[in-house]
Amino acid sequence: MIAFRLFLVGVFLVLTATAQDSPYVKEDGRWWRVERGERFLVSSEEMTARFVDGIENLADFRNQLDDGGALFEGLKVVRSNMLGVVDFSLPEGADPVEIVLAMRATGLVDFAEVGVYGRYVGVPNDPQFSTQWNLRNIGQSGGTSDADVDADEAWDITGGDPSIVVAVIDSGTEYFHPDLAANIWNNSGEIPNNGIDDDGNGFIDDTIGWDFEDDDNSPNTNFFHGTAVAGVVAAVGNNGTGIAGLAGGGDAGGGCSVMPLCAGEFFPISTVVDDAVLYAANNGARVITLSLSVPSDTAIINALSFAHDTANVFIDCSAGNSGGPSISFPATHDDVMAVASTDRNDKRSSFSSTGTDLEVSAPGEDILMLDLNGNYGGSSGTSFSSPHVAALAGLLFSVNPALSNDQVRQLIIDGVDDVEAPGYDTDTGHGRINAATSLALATGSILGTTEIYGKGLPGTPGEPLVSSTGGAPSVGNAIFRILMKNALPSAPYMFVIGFSRAALPFKGGKLLVDPTGWITLFGTTTTTGRAAIPISIPPDPALEGFIFDSQWIVADPGAIQGMALSAGFEVTIGT
Repeated sequence: MIAFRLFLVGVFLVLTATAQDSPYVKEDGRWWRVERGERFLVSSEEMTARFVDGIENLADFRNQLDDGGALFEGLKVVRSNMLGVVDFSLPEGADPVEIVLAMRATGLVDFAEVGVYGRYVGVPNDPQFSTQWNLRNIGQSGGTSDADVDADEAWDITGGDPSIVVAVIDSGTEYFHPDLAANIWNNSGEIPNNGIDDDGNGFIDDTIGWDFEDDDNSPNTNFFHGTAVAGVVAAVGNNGTGIAGLAGGGDAGGGCSVMPLCAGEFFPISTVVDDAVLYAANNGARVITLSLSVPSDTAIINALSFAHDTANVFIDCSAGNSGGPSISFPATHDDVMAVASTDRNDKRSSFSSTGTDLEVSAPGEDILMLDLNGNYGGSSGTSFSSPHVAALAGLLFSVNPALSNDQVRQLIIDGVDDVEAPGYDTDTGHGRINAATSLALATGSILGTTEIYGKGLPGTPGEPLVSSTGGAPSVGNAIFRILMKNALPSAPYMFVIGFSRAALPFKGGKLLVDPTGWITLFGTTTTTGRAAIPISIPPDPALEGFIFDSQWIVADPGAIQGMALSAGFEVTIGT
C-alpha cells in the first residue's frame, strides 16, 4: 500500500506521497504539484498510468479489485502508446490526486501520475532589433564582436539538408509562416485529406505533424512560442524575407526540415509530451528540441529513453529561467542536453538557470524571431537557446547522417567557445556553441580565414584593410577550407597558392605570392561577399611543417585597374 499523510500549512492543504513524488498543494479547490520550488497546476481532466504485466486493460484492472474499482468507474482511455503508457480522462468533479494515489495503492500499476500543465520557458517579448547578433555579431547594439554561433562560417560547410528532420515539441507552429513554410516537414507516406492512415502510423492525414492536445493533424497555434522556436531552428535563409534560422539553409536557401508537434497550446500538458516524443522518434526525426518545463514524469522519461536509445535521436532542452541553481525537467534527463542562455557579450543571461546538469549554452537574450500572422518579434529565454543547439545538431547530421546522437552531442561540446569561467562552469556549461567549429570537427576540416576590403578604394595603393588567418590544417585532413569574407558580392575571384613570397606590382596593388609554380583556383563570391576554397591535405608525413603562401584576387570595378587583392598569408601544415 502507498502511505501518505495530510497536514495543514496555513491555508494550504499539503499532501506528501511517496519519496518518488514531489508534494501536492491544494489551494482554492485546485491541486498544484511542487518540484524544485516551482508550482505546476494539476490537470482535472487527465492522468497517466501503466498497468503491471498481466493486466491487459482498464476493465481487467477493475475486475482485480474487491469493490469492482468503483473509484475508477468514470475513467476513460483517451490514448496509449507503444511503451504501454495509457492516458485516462477523469470524470467531471473527480479529485485527480485521490485517484492517482488510490491507483498506486492497488499494486496493479507500474506507475500512476497526475497530468499537469507545465510552462514554456520563454519570457515576454523584448523590443525588436534589426540584426541577428546571435548568428553574426559584429558589435551591434553594444554587443561584443564574434559573441555568436559563427553561422556564416558554418554555412560555408552546410546550411542544412532537408532530409534531416528537427521535431519542435512546443505550443504548435504557424507552419504556413512565409519565412518557414518552405522548411516544414512533409510526411511523404501520407496522402493529404483523404481520411485514411496511409502510412499506418496510427495518425490520419498527418502530413506535416500533429496536435496532441486537440488530437488532430493541424499543429497550428494561437501562442507565438512554438513558431518562434521553429524559426530559430530553420527560418528560411536567402529567400528575401525576414530572418534566417541557423539550420534554415544559410545564404544558399533551403535547410533542415521542421516537424511541428503541439504538446499544449498555452502550456505544455505532461500527458501528451511523451506521445509527441514517441511520434517524432517513430516518424523520422533525427533531432527533438524541447523548450518547456514540467515536473519529472515517468512516461516522459520512458519516451525520451526510447527516442535516444532505440531511435538514435539527439534531444536537447532549455535549462529554465529561474536565474539560479534549478535546472528544469526534462533538461535534467541523462539523455537530454541541457542548454543555458548567453547574451550578446557572451555573458550568462541573468534569467538563465544554473547547475551541474548544464552542458552548453547558446544565445537566448534579445533574439529576433518569427511571430504569428507572418510577423517578427524579439524575445528572451532559454527557450530560444535550445533551438540553436538543435539546429546545430541538424547541421551535423546533414554533413554526416551516420553519426550517432552521442557523437553529435560530443561534437557540439568539443566545438564550443569557452565563455565565463575557464573550463566547465555551472553558469554556461562547457561553453557557448560554435557551429563552424563543430562542423569543421565533424568533416575533418579546419577553417582558415582571410578578409579583404571588399569594394576597392580608387586613388589608393589598393592594399587590403584587414587580413588574418585561422588555424592550421594537419596532415591527413579530409579538407582544409580557406574562407574569404567581406569581398565584393557576386564577383569573380582567383585564389592563388605559391611556394615562396614575392612583391610584384600587379593590378590594384602588389601580388605577394611568387607566381612560379602557383596553383590558381577560380570561382565567384556569394551574394554576401564570401568564398570558401577547399584544399585536400594528403596523409603524407613529408608535408609536416610545409609552408605555402596564398592570396585572394577579386574582380572589383571600384579598385585600381579593376582588381582587389588580399594580403598574402602563410599556411603551415601541422602534424
